[in-house]
Amino acid sequence: MTRTETTTWQGDAMTTGRPAPTLAGGVRGVELYTRITLYTFVPLEGFFYLYAVAALSQNGTPPSVGGAGALLVAALGHMALCFATVHVGFSQPLVLRGRWRPVVVATVAAAVVVTVLALLVLPQASPEWIGLDPRSITIAVCAAGTLGALATGFGIKPLTVAALVPAAITAIVRIVAGLSVSSSITVAFGTFLLALFWAGTVRLSMWVLEVVRELEESRAVAGRLAVAEERLRIARDMHDVVGRALSAVAVKSDLSAALARRGDTRAADEMDQVRVLAQESLREVRGVVAGYRAPDLATELAGARSVLRAAGIAVRVVGDVPALVPSQQEAFAWVVREGVTNVVRHSRARECDIRLDVTDGAARLHLVNDGVDDRDGGRSDDGTPGPTTSDGTGIAGLRERLAAVGGTLDTTRSGDRFTLLASVPTPGGRP
Repeated sequence: MTRTETTTWQGDAMTTGRPAPTLAGGVRGVELYTRITLYTFVPLEGFFYLYAVAALSQNGTPPSVGGAGALLVAALGHMALCFATVHVGFSQPLVLRGRWRPVVVATVAAAVVVTVLALLVLPQASPEWIGLDPRSITIAVCAAGTLGALATGFGIKPLTVAALVPAAITAIVRIVAGLSVSSSITVAFGTFLLALFWAGTVRLSMWVLEVVRELEESRAVAGRLAVAEERLRIARDMHDVVGRALSAVAVKSDLSAALARRGDTRAADEMDQVRVLAQESLREVRGVVAGYRAPDLATELAGARSVLRAAGIAVRVVGDVPALVPSQQEAFAWVVREGVTNVVRHSRARECDIRLDVTDGAARLHLVNDGVDDRDGGRSDDGTPGPTTSDGTGIAGLRERLAAVGGTLDTTRSGDRFTLLASVPTPGGRP
């Protein structure tokens, strides 16, 4: 099992599943601690070789100077390669595109060399106890150091299988040397446990580090998602606010122009209303950007009357504002705003009814107009061609708002009448 390489973005720098150098605090602290701990594990291999030297001195048959020197050089080279493997394992996967990295191959090769030299140079094991068997000690320590280094990039399952190899070699060598099978199996099992313990300790440390890295990456992703969600909210709100404002300005500007051509003094009053509308819209846009704006349902109903009447559409509002929580009131206010904007911009309506009622534990807002015209090719009030079940940007935004407060939005068409029905559960009522 190998650790796969993942690519993430942090700021302007692309990394491969590793914390950026500028990160401060948890991740960098955990990584520094883990690095120091595992780097310290590598020299421990040389310390445990001293047990083999002690066993050799008690056996009374020291190896030749040349053989001992070759084994010493091989052991030091193996330790250096283990250190390099641990270092690479912290920053890169040890298996890339299905192939071992060169440092992994070199480390395994060095372990094989140390094992072969131990079998050739060191004397045959004669005591039953492993403490006096330099061959078995050397093989076990070398295997533990090798698997510990590989544990920075390999999973525990392949390491467990690999730990069986030095255990089997130890058992076979002792049995061939004439030692009892039971003691050979015991020594082999001890070799297996030592190698697996060393590898498991390193693997656990790397797992903790990987969990901390993933948590840090998840926090960064959550931050990016929050930014993206806020951008979508602002884009949706800007569509609603600016769309309604520009529609009202366009209608009132046309009306004032027509009055001015006739010399009617009411043109100036209409232009004053346009100015007031523009100022209010500017405040709302600033509120959208700042995240402070919360439309009021009663205010939106009053604004709907003004805009529809200015557009020459007869309007009737039936019912009282229901007692809802602020978030539901805000959602209904947006329905009124967006629905009236669509009536003015996308329909040929002559009349528009807005009705509020509370029945069966749910508050409903009906917005009905008679502006559907087959000559539009089936254009619905949301401005999208085709069947009235199609959703434009505004209608889709309203559905999102209502869904957030447990409500629903439905659109229906019957002849030339188009109905926008919003529904939310009342506090304490059933959905």
